[in-house]
Parts: sequence; C-alpha cells; structure tokens
Amino acid sequence: MSIESYVLKLQQEKNPGIIEKLVLEFLSGLSWLYGKGVNKRRIKAQKQAVKVSVPVISVGNITAGGTGKTPCIMKLVQILKHMGKHPAILTRGYRGKLEKVGGIVSDWDKILLSAQLAGDEPYMMAMKIPHTPVLVGKHRTASAQNAINMGADILLLDDGFQYWKLKRDIDIVLIDCTNPFGGEHLLPRGLLRENLECMQRADIFILTKTEQVDSQIKDKIISRIKQWNNQAFIIKSEQKPAGVVTYENWKKNIPIFLENIENRKAFLVSGIGNPSSFQTTSEMAGFIITGSINFPDHHCYVNTDIEKVTQMAIDSGADIILTTEKDAVKMMPISAIPLYILKIEMNFSGCGETVIKNLITSLK
Repeated sequence: MSIESYVLKLQQEKNPGIIEKLVLEFLSGLSWLYGKGVNKRRIKAQKQAVKVSVPVISVGNITAGGTGKTPCIMKLVQILKHMGKHPAILTRGYRGKLEKVGGIVSDWDKILLSAQLAGDEPYMMAMKIPHTPVLVGKHRTASAQNAINMGADILLLDDGFQYWKLKRDIDIVLIDCTNPFGGEHLLPRGLLRENLECMQRADIFILTKTEQVDSQIKDKIISRIKQWNNQAFIIKSEQKPAGVVTYENWKKNIPIFLENIENRKAFLVSGIGNPSSFQTTSEMAGFIITGSINFPDHHCYVNTDIEKVTQMAIDSGADIILTTEKDAVKMMPISAIPLYILKIEMNFSGCGETVIKNLITSLK
C-alpha cells in the first residue's frame, strides 16, 4: 500500500488504534503548518493579482480529489458557445511535461500537443471540445494573455479557486456530495485545501454527484454552505453515463449506445481522485462489476500496468475492461480482452443553467 493510500484510508478510519491516533496527531500538526502556508500564499498572491481585458470564470473546489471539474468545464463551454462566446480554457496541466513552461494544447482548429506534454485532463478536454483553445502552464496569467491574443473573449480558469494571481469575475466552487467537506480537516489530516471560511469568496456553488446521495444529505450540505455564504447561488448537478466506446472508436469519437452493453461484466481500472464514484456511475450504466484496481490520480500507465490489469480482469471473469476518458488518453491497446471507455457528462438541475447564463450576461 502506498503512503497516499494509507493516509486516505486513515482519514476515513472511525475507530483508529493507538498507532493510528499518533499518526493522525502528527498529520494534524502538518495540517496546521499547511494552513499557515496557504494563508500566507493567498495574501501575497491577491496583492499581486492581475486583471485581464476579458471576463474570467474560475471553476474550482475546496477539497483535493475528483469533484467533477472537467465535466463542469465542458458543460460551461457548451453554454458559452450557445451564447455566442469564444471561450478558452486555462489549466495547469498537472504532471504534463509543459506544466512549468506552459504551452498551447489546442487552438481553434486542431490539437497541437501530445497527452504526455499537455497532461491527461487538458488533452482529454482538447479531444472532447474541438474548436476551443486549451492552454496549460502553472503561470496562468501568461496563459490568459496568450488566449486573449488568440481571440478568446472569455476565459475558464480550471482548478482556479486557489489560484489567486489572476482576478476573476465569477468564482464557481464544486462541492462533491459524496465527500463535501473533506473530513473537516486540512491536508494532509483531511482533504480540505483551505479552511471552510474560504467559501465566503464563492459566487456559485455547484453540488456534484447529487444522484449518489439522498435528499437529506443534500439538504444538510446546503445548510452548511449557507452558514458560511448565504449570498451565493447553489446549483445541483448530476453526472451521468453518456455513452460507452471501445478504445479504438473512442479515438475516432464514435459512440456506442449504453443499452448495447447493459449487464456486461466489467473490470474497472482508473487513476482518478474519486474511484468509488466511477464505480457507482459504471453500475448506473448497467455494468456488472467483477473487480477493480485503482491507481494514484494522474497515473501514467506502463506495459507492466497493462499486463497486471489484463490478468486481473481475466481472473475476475470480466467480459471487458472499463476505464475513464481521463485514463484513456494514457492507455495503450489491450489485445487479450476488450477495452472500453465510459463517457460521463454533467447536467444542471432546475434553473441552474439559467442562473449561470444570467450571471455571464451581466459580465462586462
């Protein structure tokens, strides 16, 4: 078990033993230091924050791990294009080879970089959202100016809630209903990236994965949000399976309808922030799950990984291996058993889309 896996398991332990309690106390000390560091960086960055000539919409979260930022970004691009806007996406490109120096993953016409250079999520967005520039680099103020020079008239700042060097016009914060407040502790004791008072900065909260919890839990989450911020809009969203594609057809963007694969036995493989959510969505699609393997977030697959996954899938009695689109950009063909990709999309409930459109319309 990796250190990361051990800590995640320990964070969720309800009855820790003596040794576990000592480890948690140590992690609490690290969390205190982490919190002090975050506050210091935020104050410094906000004093130096840059305002650019076009509106900036930040999409971020308060916890580490997968909350649904990428599906949300893609949904917002769809909305903006329907409104006649020309958006560009600014993202860090975590673990991509151009993370430090920056680069243009795609322009208005084509993809310009590989997944290894761009990073898995930026490359996936470039594939799924054609004719929309995607720019990577930790210096997103520089990316913003490059995007404006390319003709973008509105910018989407991916994972931007803790990026304070670029001023934004709308701050959207995603709250994962399956783990909304990160165990109530800062990293590494819990999953919070900032203290909960940071929610006062948000303009919109989007509850994600609402389909995976009951109404009572959702109501409690909303009440908790309002304790910190009763001015922001709160929107509910759902992440649902949108299609299933063979690895080969996924590269060609050829869909296969969900009903064609219902009740097939699937072995799950993923390297994402919230693998349990992937399993739930896979079950919603109609798959029978025979087993799974979870790699660290942003994992880069090598031949030995594929060999291990293939053997585990066969031993479990699976008909297919099922993975995410984020993983697929770093996968390689598997010959012994079919490899499928589950496509997921986000939809806003009620008048959520109207609220977002009205706020965008009000921007100058």
